[in-house]
Amino acid sequence: MFNLVDSIANLYSSAAIKYSIPEQMAVTRWTLMMPGAGCEYWKKTNGGCTMCGFNNLTKKYTRGLLFPSFIFKLLYRLGRKALTTKAPNEVSVFNGGNFWNEKEIPSGFQSFLLKEVAKDRDLTRLMIESRCDYVTEARVSNALEILNGKKLKIAIGLESQDDFVRNQLIRKGMSKRIFENKVGMARKCGAEVLVYVFLKPVGLDEGKALKEALATIRYALLTGATEIELSCAFIQEGTRMANAYHRGEFKPPYLWTILEIINEVIKNDWPVSIGGFNDEPPPIAIPSNCSDCSP
Repeated sequence: MFNLVDSIANLYSSAAIKYSIPEQMAVTRWTLMMPGAGCEYWKKTNGGCTMCGFNNLTKKYTRGLLFPSFIFKLLYRLGRKALTTKAPNEVSVFNGGNFWNEKEIPSGFQSFLLKEVAKDRDLTRLMIESRCDYVTEARVSNALEILNGKKLKIAIGLESQDDFVRNQLIRKGMSKRIFENKVGMARKCGAEVLVYVFLKPVGLDEGKALKEALATIRYALLTGATEIELSCAFIQEGTRMANAYHRGEFKPPYLWTILEIINEVIKNDWPVSIGGFNDEPPPIAIPSNCSDCSP
């Protein structure tokens, strides 16, 4: 029978069994894609990071406008209601930008979400994404206080430990000093920090991309990151990376390269997971080998 709540919730809410590195066990992760106003950094820099196509998704649903808090609250409640039989252990909120920026996500919903997670018997952890600009001691401490013993994971995109790669090739606009300070502060407050490491930006060949990803994993762990997610380049339309791909100047990494990184992760017992190759907007090219090897 048709269920309106489930039908609406399935557009932006999903749950799946994932391996949790901090717990070293399988958990049910609830993922929410909230229709934020879009990444402010993308707007300020006329295109943001070279590989990021998420702004095209936010423009599709919000046209860059900030919806009022009650819409986000309603979406949260509908999504949670649709998961009554799945009992999620953690919830990850994505908005194609920065959760702690009030120009992207209403402050009223930020507070609401923390309180809802705190009183939900099933949920033990909340994960949000943010650029370092918005990760302040006041926000982290306040969030942990509201969560009242439940865990907070802050996901930050470092992408590369190399200044030229990070700020010229990827156009991240972030210094290592700020990154190190914010990770240290968040860990001191008691939050977990997940760091995104990017494999193969435009401008690096396969060998250099491999070395840079491994160097960045080592660096991020030394700064205090509790977990790493390797983001393997895939092509979304409307990005600078897509432009280079269409000109024949770039292709996503080989699967063999990702396998080399996995082997290093196993050998060193690093807390690293590999990001998926599907997202929204759907990629037009993903990591691959030749047609014989890819399967």
